Amino acid sequence: MMVGCTDKGAGTPEDTFPYYPQRTQMKEDGQYYAPEGVEFPASLWQTPASERYEALDRGEIKAYFIQSVDDTKVFCYVGLPDGASAEDPVPAVVLVHGALGTAFYDWVRAWNDRGYAAVAMDTEGRMPKTDTSTYNAVYETSVMPHGPANASFTDCTKPIGEQWVYHALASVIASASFLKSFAGVDSSRMGITGVSYGGFLTCLAVGYDDRYAFAAPVYGCLSNAEGAGEFGSYIRNNEGADLWDDTGALAAGNAPILFVNSDTDTHFTLDSTARCIRAAKYGAATVIPGLTHGHAQGAEVREVFVFADEICLKTTPLVRVLTFPENGEIGIAVPESVKVSEAVQRYTLSETVDSSTEWAEEKATLSDGYVFVSAEKYKRHYYILLRDSRGLYAASVLV
Repeated sequence: MMVGCTDKGAGTPEDTFPYYPQRTQMKEDGQYYAPEGVEFPASLWQTPASERYEALDRGEIKAYFIQSVDDTKVFCYVGLPDGASAEDPVPAVVLVHGALGTAFYDWVRAWNDRGYAAVAMDTEGRMPKTDTSTYNAVYETSVMPHGPANASFTDCTKPIGEQWVYHALASVIASASFLKSFAGVDSSRMGITGVSYGGFLTCLAVGYDDRYAFAAPVYGCLSNAEGAGEFGSYIRNNEGADLWDDTGALAAGNAPILFVNSDTDTHFTLDSTARCIRAAKYGAATVIPGLTHGHAQGAEVREVFVFADEICLKTTPLVRVLTFPENGEIGIAVPESVKVSEAVQRYTLSETVDSSTEWAEEKATLSDGYVFVSAEKYKRHYYILLRDSRGLYAASVLV
């Protein structure tokens, strides 16, 4: 059996490229996705009370504590690019760290350098030190009243309002509200990206909070209980944790989502990522060969920046995979100025997908606007990996 992948030649004319629909209506005044028992106060969608913490300012990137739920205060960094003003507002992004992390000023600066306003908050009752960065994830306990630390879901038998995920997600929502309050921020072009646990929180945020124009979870995803990654074991081994692992938040969300992972990640596996893409209204995948798991690595993925620019700045998009492999044909759209320079099938003979899975690779055939790959049954799982002429990756879901 052969699976065909149409790419419409060297590129798809801009007037026919399947851009994501531009969001024109967003719920701005409260919780969007509302599963039974999970309720966030509407005040989180209002500008939170804030106070400066100048001791941790990093030049033009300013440090704050902002109000969250239950009288807790969250540390965050906020930065705006030069020239941002009420007359000339810029797009914005919310940055969510992973486990053993905190708010990273250099992550904010990286987005400022690309023309985005950005906020990076702490979600674990901590705050950075003067030498903290994505390459040096050191931190200390917050000097302000704060929420619980990340307990890897061991607190999920407590009332929902006392659980770490609830407080962490509240911190993200409050930070988005704070960022929106700055003159110079175009709140209709605000996205979110997170690394590892931050990617997991990003997946939840796009459902609970409808204000995002795009989302890009790196490594982290939902539907982990069915996967063989370490994160899945946390869900399976802790009563009540499945509440936060359900893909309902993704199904409810309206933002385009780019899921980023490798096929050797220890914590989050590609089969979980695939289920998330299927659940989301506008889900896409990129698999980065050799991508290791870490704050710095996850914060520097080029495809995330290009995805954000595509939606917020209308620049040249990533190659778009349009259909699922098991349908017998995979359609892709290629931006007019871009070519597919490499197409391969990555497959395994193993029933289980985890960090120890051995992947083999076969070169696909590009001919007359098609990419052909073998889909023989002995290949227990496979996905198609595309690399374009810019060196950027796009991928099909895992089947």
